[in-house]
Amino acid sequence: MRTTPARLTLLAALACTATWLLAATPAAAGTYTINACQADRFGFSSHAFGDYATRGMKWKRACNPAGHGLRGLITGNVVRSGRVERGAQSRFVMDAPAGTRFLSLNWSGKATRRDCRYTLQLYALRPDGPAVKIRNWRANRNCPKTERTQIAQVGVPRPKRFDINGATRIVQRAVCVGGSHKRFCSARSINDVRTYYAEATVLDVSAPTVAIVQDNPFTQGAWVNGTQNLTYTAADNVGIRTGVAVVGGTETRHARACDYTRPVPCTNDPGTITVDTTKVAEGTQPLQVQAIDTANNVSSSHPVTVRVDHTAPGAVPVAVEGGEIWRSANDFDIAWQNPDEGDRAPITAAHWRLCRSGTESCSTGSQAASGIARLADLKVPEPGEWELRVIREDAASNRNDAYASQPVRLRHDPEPPTLGFEASPADDPTRVSVAVTEKISAVAGGQVELSREGSNTWQALPTQLEGSRLVARIDDAALEPGRYLLRSQATDLAGNLGVAAAPQPVTLPLRIQSAMQTGVAMTKHVRKKGRRGTKRRKVTVLRPAGRVRYGGHVTIAGRLVNRDGQPLPGQQIQVLASSPNGDQVLAVLTTDAKGGYRYRAAGSASRTLRFVYAGTALVLPAERQVQLVVPAAGSFRPSRARVLNGGRVVFRGRVRSLPLPASGKLVELQVKQPSGEWTTFRTLRTDSQGRWALRYRFRLVRCHTTYRLRAHIPAEAGYPFANGHSRSRTVTVRGAEGPCP
Repeated sequence: MRTTPARLTLLAALACTATWLLAATPAAAGTYTINACQADRFGFSSHAFGDYATRGMKWKRACNPAGHGLRGLITGNVVRSGRVERGAQSRFVMDAPAGTRFLSLNWSGKATRRDCRYTLQLYALRPDGPAVKIRNWRANRNCPKTERTQIAQVGVPRPKRFDINGATRIVQRAVCVGGSHKRFCSARSINDVRTYYAEATVLDVSAPTVAIVQDNPFTQGAWVNGTQNLTYTAADNVGIRTGVAVVGGTETRHARACDYTRPVPCTNDPGTITVDTTKVAEGTQPLQVQAIDTANNVSSSHPVTVRVDHTAPGAVPVAVEGGEIWRSANDFDIAWQNPDEGDRAPITAAHWRLCRSGTESCSTGSQAASGIARLADLKVPEPGEWELRVIREDAASNRNDAYASQPVRLRHDPEPPTLGFEASPADDPTRVSVAVTEKISAVAGGQVELSREGSNTWQALPTQLEGSRLVARIDDAALEPGRYLLRSQATDLAGNLGVAAAPQPVTLPLRIQSAMQTGVAMTKHVRKKGRRGTKRRKVTVLRPAGRVRYGGHVTIAGRLVNRDGQPLPGQQIQVLASSPNGDQVLAVLTTDAKGGYRYRAAGSASRTLRFVYAGTALVLPAERQVQLVVPAAGSFRPSRARVLNGGRVVFRGRVRSLPLPASGKLVELQVKQPSGEWTTFRTLRTDSQGRWALRYRFRLVRCHTTYRLRAHIPAEAGYPFANGHSRSRTVTVRGAEGPCP
């Protein structure tokens, strides 16, 4: 398709127009805008302008830029042969609504003139001042050359803002003025003013009037709920844009239809606002209607009082006085607290529903009283457990069974439990079991007691409730042997007490006694005389304590037997060591067929090992201790073995027995005296890694002397090792006098 010059001009105008249309901004508060032609982005309306034309002149409303022919609001002459009489004119006029005035005009347009005898104008009129000239092409001035057209601007110009503050009328017109000798204008060519975009900003400072129509219970102050209609009347010189109902801090808006292509965009008809009281705070409160006019001026009506209570009384915590415990008496009082609801319909009745737990057997009832908060002297139909729910009702008859309280339980049991001692099983003689029979409620607890025969002093045994039985154990390892009496008592949940005594006394101990032999296994030779002479043989001796080097191991052996010396095979022995966090389990041993067991203990630190046999249901427990002593270990090395008198030797070493104290380990350097005694000549501390070093000078050595030296590592608080020392080393010091005599 070929593109004509006219089409290119139209496309350019559309692109330019789209750019400045998107940049338009709303008017400020107290103002609004009247949009005409392309300022009305969707309808291209020109309703805001009134039109007028005399013979030979015309006006045209063609604001849609996509149409054919000349576009815009056009005022000009009719093109034809002949002439136009002097004084003929066409015009568009926009008047500000009563009580308002124009502030500004955003305008885009142009003028076309071939006959200089036409005046083309766009201006604004003030009621009390001179006109505001916006565009003025006066007749017989600045005329084009003969046979040429005078065009103010090519294309669609960008809108320009003109200050017309105080004006009440905007006029666009074309007038035939004629020449000095001719009283007519030519009609053979176009002479016109075109408006493409007109956006007039109107200033309105007058507030609207508004009043509430009190024609229904809501506006008349009755208690209401749900959706309510509010009718209001409002009037304004530029129309009412929005009605707002304000109640309880909640706003409900009613937006009215407005057309901003007209000078008075909105209407002044009565309005109705639908208020959802479920979104409004309940109680007595003022209601006002705000009317917002087209220019955002706001006015409020006189308040009226409304009362809203749309919610049935909610569920409240209900309690049984004295608690939901089982009771032997059939008498219950139910109480609750009505929360302070302020300006709300008061509570006037309480309804209850009583159902047997787990069944559909129910009964109902009601009690009425102003501010009721207690149901007194309720009774259950028969012993057992029942559930009670309470529903409240207010003076506005608001009641919702879904708002029933959480159930409370009414429990009635008038009968005590019965008890009977059961025989202890053969494989668990320390177990005492008492069967408890409770028909209605349940066993709350009980106690089994033990008394040495003839002492009349009863000792409570640790007792547990296992189902319907009271179970206790007799610690025969902690009690003196002898005959003991047993008795038991139990209570049900209603506080009813049942008592029973064991038919026969028991004799302690009940379990088999055990014995444990444990110690550090050491081998020694013994001699035994026989018929054929004296024989030597090796025997293993168990010592309660032993000494083991650091990093070494020692074997601890033992044997577990009963009181007759018979072995207890397959029994577990726990090896425990003390730690800052309590006993630490090192190993679990199992006795062999002869009741023996062995444990290889490492020389990691000095400690006490406990060998514990926990016993069984038939065998009493046993325990033994073994003390392990581990000397501290370290190294000692001189930098050289021979030195002249006055020379220096560097002694170095390291404490290998870990862990070390935080401040390092104390080390004593010792020399062996001729008497065989070791004497300390220097004391020092290691670093955090256990290393140490000392630079030492030998002085006053007259003859050749050999010294035997070592590092002694003494026991120290917080250091889990006994006294220890390194291997000794010799250092020979050559004196000035030669070998010693």
